[in-house]
Amino acid sequence: MEVFLCWQMEALMMALTVQEGELQWVREDLDAAQRKKEVLQREWDTLVQVATEWALEVRGLWERLTQWEVQPVEVVEGWQVASEGGSLQAELEAVGQREDWLAREAASGHAGVLY
Repeated sequence: MEVFLCWQMEALMMALTVQEGELQWVREDLDAAQRKKEVLQREWDTLVQVATEWALEVRGLWERLTQWEVQPVEVVEGWQVASEGGSLQAELEAVGQREDWLAREAASGHAGVLY
């Protein structure tokens, strides 16, 4: 009986040693996962901060754009151009007029208009 109990005790000790080793691996895996989670959390926080800054910048630009008033345009050599410090809207209108003129000239057969 005593031999059986010694053998049983050795088997239990061996099983305990194996389980302690497995438990150590699990702890190491858990630590690695925790470190990775912390890195990902810092990256996420940085991305949220950058996205927030960009959103605020876009909002500011949008507000500035909507606050611009159409500035008067000057006529230079028959073309309307935005005056110094003029608005984007005036410049876009001037570009549109130039495109219309080029299209009319090309349609009327003037050679070399687009060159």
